[in-house]
Amino acid sequence: MEIQFDRVVSSLQSGLSYLGNTLKISVIAILLGTIIALIIALVRFYRIPVLSQVFAFFVTVYRGIPIMLILLIGHLLYVMYFDSVARALHLSVTIKDVDIILLGYIILTIGGIPSISETFRGAMNSIDKTQFEACYSVGLNTSQSLRRIILPQMLPVAFPGYINNILGIVKGIPLLSAVGIMEIMSGALVPCSVSYSYLEGYAATAIIYFVLITIILAASKRIEKYLMRYRVITNE
Repeated sequence: MEIQFDRVVSSLQSGLSYLGNTLKISVIAILLGTIIALIIALVRFYRIPVLSQVFAFFVTVYRGIPIMLILLIGHLLYVMYFDSVARALHLSVTIKDVDIILLGYIILTIGGIPSISETFRGAMNSIDKTQFEACYSVGLNTSQSLRRIILPQMLPVAFPGYINNILGIVKGIPLLSAVGIMEIMSGALVPCSVSYSYLEGYAATAIIYFVLITIILAASKRIEKYLMRYRVITNE
C-alpha cells in the first residue's frame, strides 16, 4: 500500500486546525504543573513535617502508574461522579455543560507534576550548602534566599530536565483522543475515516509534532545559553 500525498495534505490541514487546542492544553498543563511542582519540591527539600511525606507518597505512586491508565480512570470517575459532586457543592452545572477538555487539563497537569518536582528537587540538592549558610549570615530570610540566590542558581541545573518534562507533556497529548478530546492526532485522523487509510493521518501527525518539538527545542537552547551565562556570573 502506497502513501497518497493528497491524503497526507488533507490530514495535515485537518490536524493543524486543532493545533490551537493542543497548544492551549500544553500551556495550561505546563504552567499549572510547574507552579505546583515547585511548591512540592520546596516542601520536600525543606522536609516540612506531614506535607513532605504526603507529597513523597503522591510522587512515588503517581510515577508508578502509566499515564494512559490514569487518563482512563480519571475519565470514568469524571463521567460517573461529576454530577453528584456538582449537586453536593450546590452547583447548577451538569457534565453536559462542561467541555471535556477540562479533564485534559487536569490529567496532564497532574501527570507532569511528579517528574517536574523531582527535577526541581534534584537541582536544589545540587546547590552547595554553603550558599544557604551565606544567605543566612548576611541576614536574608528563607524567602529572600530562595528568590535572590537559590532559585537563580537552581534554574540552569534544572532546565535541561525541565525541557524533557515539557516534551513529555506535549507528546502525551495524543493520548487524550482516547476520551474524545480533539487535538492534533484526532484531528488528522478525521479525513481517514472516509478513506479508511489511516497511515496518512499518522504520518501527518508525526510531521506536525516533529515541527512543534523542533521549535520548542530551538527556543530551549537559546534560553539555556542565557541561564548558563547567568549561572557563571552568579558563581563568581
